Amino acid sequence: MLEGYIEGYYGRLFSKQERELLLDHMGRLKMDFYIYGPKEDPYHRVMWEKLYPKKEREVLIDFVKHSRKKGIKPVFALSPGLKLIQFGDFKKKITAKLNQAKKIGFNDFAIFFDDIEHERDESLASQHLEVIEIVSRLNLSNNPLYVCPTVYCKSFAKGNLKDNEYLITLAKGIDPSVRILWTGDEVVSKSIGLKGIRELKRLFTNPIVIWDNFYANDYCPSKFFVGAYSGRKLLSEEVLGIGINPTGMVQTDSVCLDRFVLNKSEDCLIKDFEIPQEFKLLMPYFDNPFKRLPELNLKKIDKLLETQYKLCIEWKGSLQLEWSPFLWRFYLDLILLKKIIQKDGNFNLEEWIKRRYSDPLKKSLYRD
Repeated sequence: MLEGYIEGYYGRLFSKQERELLLDHMGRLKMDFYIYGPKEDPYHRVMWEKLYPKKEREVLIDFVKHSRKKGIKPVFALSPGLKLIQFGDFKKKITAKLNQAKKIGFNDFAIFFDDIEHERDESLASQHLEVIEIVSRLNLSNNPLYVCPTVYCKSFAKGNLKDNEYLITLAKGIDPSVRILWTGDEVVSKSIGLKGIRELKRLFTNPIVIWDNFYANDYCPSKFFVGAYSGRKLLSEEVLGIGINPTGMVQTDSVCLDRFVLNKSEDCLIKDFEIPQEFKLLMPYFDNPFKRLPELNLKKIDKLLETQYKLCIEWKGSLQLEWSPFLWRFYLDLILLKKIIQKDGNFNLEEWIKRRYSDPLKKSLYRD
């Protein structure tokens, strides 16, 4: 089964150096592919039809070279569906853009139709099939195209997959070599099982590549998750590969990839990434999005607060720099909870909120 990384999240765009650090780590793990499709790259999505300027083009040239040096296949993704596609000059624009990507050095390509505000019906699927056909006819390489449909999880189908108008139309018209990107039952799936994949494969004969948002945090930016990779047993029987779409923090993503590829234990991570042992107490709160958290009383809160100096002050390093804002926020929330439980008469909730939240939220959080 192929193992890869998808730079497809919102909110962060790697620098050249950060991307190379991650590729170095992926090389050590002997991973297979890296799909380049960050939402924060304006030339990927918002201004997809514009060619990359020289500076950005050079960053991508270095990315392709470094990927190949580390044995990782670089995949160039384009997201042309944000606005309704006008086919008058569309073919000319997408041809120019993909030819530029080819000159940069990419031989593998992906088209993303995710997260667009259009009716998910037969008409949209037919339009997307036209785009896929245009890209396929460009014959940029003999390598299969990756496609992320607009309905990319079961919940978006709003019922059985076999009854979804968009997916039915797409499945009937798509080339069977195209690799379908799929997130499971949900955008962020607690588990991805064989039953759900087999339901999808009753519609599509195409190879399936899981776009896994298990470690993603762009939808909950005050958190991150580095727990064991779980709920995805036996997928290799039915899917071609899995791509992890995580946080955009290079050290944190390296931790996530160690969990994914090596099934590395918590103790091994603590040792290998030089994380203080005190973090073990906090791990339940940074494990995974579906973890049922233990109830807190004053004794437990104080025990957690005892780790603050070690993790926020004494601990130094690149991973601590990434985690520091999250850790400070966690401890501040603990302090707030403690004051509420104690019914601290000197504590002013309104002043607390004013210092920590923006104006649109303050009135909702604090009511007389």
